[in-house]
Amino acid sequence: MNFLQRINAVLHGERPDRVPYVPYDILVPRGDFERELRNRGMGLCLRRTGIWSEMPEVGAEYKTEGDISYTFHHTPKGTVRSARRTHVGRISDGESIEAEWMIKNVADFEPVIFMIENTTYHADHEGFLAHVRDVGSDGIVRFEGTGPPYDSTDAYFSLADWAQMQHERPEDFARLLQAAEKQVARVMPLVAAAPAELVSLGSLSGIYGPKQYQQYALPFYQKYVPELVDAGKIPTLHAHNSNLSAFVDHVKRTGVPVIEAFTPPPVGDLSLADARQAWGPQTVIWVNFPETIFWLGKQATYDYTVDLLKQDKASGRLVIGMTEMGSYGVTDDESERLFKDGMRAIMDAIDDHGVY
Repeated sequence: MNFLQRINAVLHGERPDRVPYVPYDILVPRGDFERELRNRGMGLCLRRTGIWSEMPEVGAEYKTEGDISYTFHHTPKGTVRSARRTHVGRISDGESIEAEWMIKNVADFEPVIFMIENTTYHADHEGFLAHVRDVGSDGIVRFEGTGPPYDSTDAYFSLADWAQMQHERPEDFARLLQAAEKQVARVMPLVAAAPAELVSLGSLSGIYGPKQYQQYALPFYQKYVPELVDAGKIPTLHAHNSNLSAFVDHVKRTGVPVIEAFTPPPVGDLSLADARQAWGPQTVIWVNFPETIFWLGKQATYDYTVDLLKQDKASGRLVIGMTEMGSYGVTDDESERLFKDGMRAIMDAIDDHGVY
């Protein structure tokens, strides 16, 4: 099997020739090392969207001061400012990280709600299919859909302000959430019509508890997962939180067939064997290999991978990936050596113990 055949076998309930190894494409160093691993059977997961948006009645202004890039959104309801810190190396997509969020006080709610309501969405099938053609059988392209409306609201606040505003300004937050719910309803028909099978459907980050997950997130999944499955999609849940054991039953209730970014101990608190027992034999568990293991050396990484394979290889529904850090953890020659040795060790373990 080539890589694409292998990963599709897992996703469709068939048995592959070996356990797939598939990091996100941005987490693997480019060049000879990537080619070496791909020649050994590693694939790439490309996360791409086929939807673009516009805000016809919102103007944008940009300003840069040192390594801070500011964006001003001008709306009929007022102006809000956000900022990103640039020149931060490998630690974030696009080499920038949030430095300032849009909603910092009560007056910022109105312009942000206006922006959400003013956003219209359009399909770009041609652009998405170009990525599919480009990667060929060396990878799989996952369509980036959307997630629970409640989760999207945290993009407008710092984490502290997001939590605080829900309690201090519940009416304003409720209006923001309602606008986000209508926004998701506008996006989902485009997701269902996309020329893609594998579709990302939100994440579980653990920044709020099981009670809120049941109240806000589960209704989203219970509504849209059946609709997407009926449309021929395979939805995925990016469950990368380290306290997953507190959500294990909720995850099952989402009905999502692929649990992706699952991070086992020592980073997460739920073992692969326990996750399999909880979620059943048909669920695809797509592991985020905890790269901290690389620091223990090549042999320890090999042994850890063998243990993962032994816990779940028989299911035929196991994928080994890297979804969180990858080469962002490379800061010097020594860390580069450790990470490359670690990724080779994963391949070695699959060669020795991951073949069906």
